[in-house]
Amino acid sequence: MLFPLLALGIYYGSQSSVAVSLILVFVASFFIWMYLNYRNSRLRPWVYWLIVALGIISVGQLSLVSKLSWVQPVEGEFVGRVYSVQRLSYDTRVLVRLNTSRLQVAVHLPPNVAIKPQDRLSFQGKVAQPPQAPNPGVFSYRDYLGTLGVYGVCYPADYQVYPTKATLLTKLRGKMKANLERHVRDPSLVLALVLGKRDALTAQRRDSWRELGISHLLAISGMHVGLVALGLSLGVQKLPLRPQHKFLLTQMVLLGYIVVAGSGVSAWRAFLASLFATYAGLRGIQVDSLHFWAVIGWLLLLFQPSLLFDASFTLSFVASGGILLWAPLLRLRLRSRLVTYIVTSLLISLIAQFSLAPLLINYFGEIAIMGPLSTLLFLPLVILLLVGGLGVAIGFGWLGLGSLVNQVMGIVDALERQLLPFAWQWTPVKVAIPQVLVWWLFFIYAGWHLRRPRLTKPRRTLTHLARVLVAVMVITSLPPVVFSPLEITAVNVGQGDCYFIRTPSGLQLLIDGGGDSPYWQQRGRNVGEQRLVPYLRHRNVKRLDYVILSHPHEDHLFGLLAVLENFEVGMVLDNGHSHTSPSYLRYLELIEEKEISYHMARAGDQLHLGDGITLKVLYPEKPLPDLLSPYNNNSLLLRLSYGGVSALFTGDLEIPVLYDLVHDPQIDLRAQWLKVPHHGSRSSFLEEFYLAVDPSWATISVGTNSFGHPHGEVVEFLEESGIRWATTEDGPVTFLIWWGLWGRLLPPRP
Repeated sequence: MLFPLLALGIYYGSQSSVAVSLILVFVASFFIWMYLNYRNSRLRPWVYWLIVALGIISVGQLSLVSKLSWVQPVEGEFVGRVYSVQRLSYDTRVLVRLNTSRLQVAVHLPPNVAIKPQDRLSFQGKVAQPPQAPNPGVFSYRDYLGTLGVYGVCYPADYQVYPTKATLLTKLRGKMKANLERHVRDPSLVLALVLGKRDALTAQRRDSWRELGISHLLAISGMHVGLVALGLSLGVQKLPLRPQHKFLLTQMVLLGYIVVAGSGVSAWRAFLASLFATYAGLRGIQVDSLHFWAVIGWLLLLFQPSLLFDASFTLSFVASGGILLWAPLLRLRLRSRLVTYIVTSLLISLIAQFSLAPLLINYFGEIAIMGPLSTLLFLPLVILLLVGGLGVAIGFGWLGLGSLVNQVMGIVDALERQLLPFAWQWTPVKVAIPQVLVWWLFFIYAGWHLRRPRLTKPRRTLTHLARVLVAVMVITSLPPVVFSPLEITAVNVGQGDCYFIRTPSGLQLLIDGGGDSPYWQQRGRNVGEQRLVPYLRHRNVKRLDYVILSHPHEDHLFGLLAVLENFEVGMVLDNGHSHTSPSYLRYLELIEEKEISYHMARAGDQLHLGDGITLKVLYPEKPLPDLLSPYNNNSLLLRLSYGGVSALFTGDLEIPVLYDLVHDPQIDLRAQWLKVPHHGSRSSFLEEFYLAVDPSWATISVGTNSFGHPHGEVVEFLEESGIRWATTEDGPVTFLIWWGLWGRLLPPRP
């Protein structure tokens, strides 16, 4: 139990900065526990677990210390030792460990620079935090480097490389790579399997294996280490050595292989498991395999807490933990060994997939249905490629192993082509994440009970689990509104508006799409393609039921073009106010080309979105071209209502129209959440309007701009009025409405 608690503590602790008060409470709780222990109080166990929980959260808090070291940019001259070199499309990324602070920095140098690991690098420039992704789903350089333990990046103005002689390890890796390239026709897959060089794989193959659910076969993990260990044991057992010496020799060779293969997280997990399990067997120690799993997790997380945010670490550990949890129940004895192997392999793949379900949905938004069957079919071929490729890499390609590897690669390619048309993916659009978690917790709970029959009689265990299963089925069959809120997310599209709405039953709407000025469009910047579309794909959006354009200015319209091009859309609504811009003309073309239903919205129109949710158009009755700032002041005014909670979308309406709306007795402006008009500009600030709306929460869609948005008067008024507000400058801002009773504003994560 302590390993999952440690992981949970690091995760939640990493969401905020170091809290001194938490450490003080931890110390106080420790002294209270000592006192209760002295008095032999019954409260001792409860206080003990409180101390454990506080302690692991403190570990998570302290794990941020290295991240916070580069919050403020530091400019100067730095010297360090290179430990990794990666050739990118336009430059070379060099990971350097600085001599003085020992912190790790990513230095970007010209593409053809002559540099290798162990070289010394001196450079001048500014070291700062890498840029954060504007939205989830967009590549985050900061998060990527964070998984490598790197929290600073530099594009130096000047640098100097001091070469060193190539190490034995570098020469060995180069020799093995050269052997594979010489004897294997298409060595990319074999390089990934044998040496862990997954960057050699084409994007097409990575996507194909992900769709088939067999990406885990590419990671150097338990299977690779197990095969190498098996081969070593067969040879070492024949040597005239003591068991302790055989153990040391085997583990040293295994360690050497892992270091040569790239030292991935899953490889280290497998090596440590082999080390502990073999040593325990040598000493005759009986230890539950889950204890080894937990100890290894503790060691890796304590050594590098940032591993928790590395997808390979979490996927590897959760899958292996699930398999170990259910392992005692997989000892099948069927009539045929082949049938036993097939059934056991399928069960292991299914257990791994069930174990990973929440993570697969979180990371990829889908689960590969073909995963267990694909694993069963590809595993023997991968083993042949691994064994044959390792032989070729060592230098035995001349024995015909290269030809064998090429033939197996042909079978892999053919099997891949045959299975890809059936690579179905399950995307849980209509199933809420809490429902998935309930089933996942039951899966873990059932495995824990079934593997410990000594606690209760088997019949009682099955009866108990049947009752729990019925309860889980009843809970997860409740209406969607029980598990999911109404979500309103202000997407970070820079200086523009974009709001993604999802109802509890899974209906999806988009109000505006952000956009760039024609100047930036000409320079190739496209907010829709670079920020909005990746975010929607991250949210598992396949279809948007409604797309609404408040008015046809570029910072509201242009991003919608990429949306209309990439997603199925049920209906488009706007105010019917035409524009002569190329973006607006393309917008009309896409609606016609894709045969999307179109509706010109008018005051009084109302959409019924299910679950008791309505979206009502409050303004305008029709476009009025003679208004001051006609496009802004003809923006659609929308009121989204769910039970007793409402949200008001104001577009770019300005003071004259806002004044008329306040004094129109036919319009109810009251709302708990408000989209601040026109990015918080001074021209849209009317105190009477805010008093009429009386919001508790407000969101300002704003980015880097020269207009002074949001205006100081607007910010000051929000603060003085006690309105909780947030901007989209640092990322998406989400407002949740639960059961139509109460709301919650979620500002961007730091």
